[in-house]
Amino acid sequence: MNEKIPCDVIQDLLPLYVDGLTRETTAKEVEEHLENCVSCRESYDRMKSSVEACAKMQKQETEREIDYLKALKRRNIRNIVLGAAAVFVVMTAAMGVKLFFIGSPTESYMITYLDADQQEIRVGGTFFGSAAVYAGHRLKTRPDGTQELVIYSCLASAWNRNGVFNLTLDMGQIKEQVDVGGAVVKKDGAVVSRLANELYEARNPYVGDASADGRLAGILGIGRHIGAFTNELMTSKEPYGWTLNFQDSVGNSQVMEAKMRDLGCVLLALTDNLGEVAWTYTVETEEGALKREGALTCQEASEYLGAEVKSFGESPEKVQALLEALQLETP
Repeated sequence: MNEKIPCDVIQDLLPLYVDGLTRETTAKEVEEHLENCVSCRESYDRMKSSVEACAKMQKQETEREIDYLKALKRRNIRNIVLGAAAVFVVMTAAMGVKLFFIGSPTESYMITYLDADQQEIRVGGTFFGSAAVYAGHRLKTRPDGTQELVIYSCLASAWNRNGVFNLTLDMGQIKEQVDVGGAVVKKDGAVVSRLANELYEARNPYVGDASADGRLAGILGIGRHIGAFTNELMTSKEPYGWTLNFQDSVGNSQVMEAKMRDLGCVLLALTDNLGEVAWTYTVETEEGALKREGALTCQEASEYLGAEVKSFGESPEKVQALLEALQLETP
């Protein structure tokens, strides 16, 4: 056999040839040699089979790795989806518990009764609207050390449609006083109503302050319970005066006079420099509409109350005493 290239050289070139790394001319020489040399051809076949087997194993290993990564990705996606679903379920359940069981602090209620003694406080109320129902209550301590009764409401449901509440608080829980819907209950059982507190906060040092006058009259509910009126303020000389000119006719002048006497006492007590409250109105009689007017001075109010009228504006407790004396607890 006549060989151009020795077998030793061919054997050295076979790994490169099998991997396709030889030049075209070299590859032709190797191929011609393999056609005529059985020994080198056998070496080539063994080497090629080994390389193909190795490549097949590597491909299988790569495919297994890819399959593993795909499975891992699917598992991770499933875990993420399940985790998100679990979070959604937990958040939905927590929101449901919050909305229908625990509730939130609210001020959208009206106190219907409030009684207290040295042992306990009894409170009743009703919520505004039909969507809110009673969920619970707690005593909250404010930064200034006073306490507040906090009412919680939640959404109405099939198992809770109670739009009213009736509570009993142990007086032993109260340190000094507790705010109940704007009213203040003292440790000794004394109660200062919300109206008394609001009136005390609306005290007016000067009757010439029209906005302050309007705020005080609004808290008293003069316009709501008697009728619309206009104001005349006399501040040029003492005694300073405030006249309320009512626009709507009334049916009973005695009732009107009694109402304005009581309301006038409150206005005099809570307006420091006010010396006289006057009012004008129209009363319907058999003869027709008649103009009437009335007035109340500080001296007359003091005689009526049995104490200096201005003294009732000194504290919320004094305002409460004034309201009780005049039976004006409800605005």
